[in-house]
Amino acid sequence: MRAALVLVLVAACGPAPLELADMPCPPAGTQLTYASFGQAFFAERCNACHASAANGAPAAYRFDTLDEVRTHRARIFVRAAGPNDSMPPGPDDPPADERDALAEWLACGAP
Repeated sequence: MRAALVLVLVAACGPAPLELADMPCPPAGTQLTYASFGQAFFAERCNACHASAANGAPAAYRFDTLDEVRTHRARIFVRAAGPNDSMPPGPDDPPADERDALAEWLACGAP
């Protein structure tokens, strides 16, 4: 009985998130940069909670600067990039094309 309960709980959790290591940078690289993509994405989608002036996320996960984003890029990827959609919470989630762009940008080292 206990084993069946564990199997049900594991199945209910859904598939594991895609990891940054599983997402290669495209062979030609990316045209996305912090200036052309990352800065606006984080300002609009993340920094209401993840900026130093915000009170939502733990202080260890601030994304005010490119260096801070690069420090946490694997975790950001698992939570918000490509098919991973646990962040940001709420009804105004980024559309799939923005999540895919974030995945590409992070996979290419967040240039």
